[in-house]
Amino acid sequence: MNNVKRMTIGTLTLSGALLLAACSSPAKEPIIDEQAETEIPAEKELETDEQNTKGRKAQEGQGLEHLALEVTLDDALDVFFDTFGSEEINIESVELEKENGRYEYEIEGWDANYDYELILDAETSEIVEQEKEEDNDQDDIIDIESVISPLEAMEAALEASGSGYVEEWELEVENNRTIYDIDISGGDDQKVDALTGEVL
Repeated sequence: MNNVKRMTIGTLTLSGALLLAACSSPAKEPIIDEQAETEIPAEKELETDEQNTKGRKAQEGQGLEHLALEVTLDDALDVFFDTFGSEEINIESVELEKENGRYEYEIEGWDANYDYELILDAETSEIVEQEKEEDNDQDDIIDIESVISPLEAMEAALEASGSGYVEEWELEVENNRTIYDIDISGGDDQKVDALTGEVL
């Protein structure tokens, strides 16, 4: 009887010890930091989004270099001269940019008595704004007949930049040199000699 009692007590003691051992060191489940896995800093998100957008636009051919506008540079200049009634006006600058969802040419010129400005829709040739004011100052003059085309200038600028697409361009005189000043999104802006095509 004593032996049976001792065995029973021994078994209970061993069971209790095993149970306590099991309770004192539970199997550890891996702790998952959900925030660390799912949260991206806002700046990184914006940076990634911006890079993706730039890449998409360049791939989809959304730059000015891919647009076949209804109104060419020559067409725009013809409208300018017709509007002000003279082909003797000196052209000081021409800019093509997107304003209010549409592409517009902004042309500035002058003669002995007046300054002229014309803003023209590059798709419809509709005159958006025109201005003529008295001024006898002499400003820069672009020899329109001698300049390379905007497309040639954009191609040279994009090759030099190595990436991106053309957002807008301006034909102007800078330091006595006629240039295309080309804004490139997703790449480096470039200046191109408008007479030789050389990237400056």
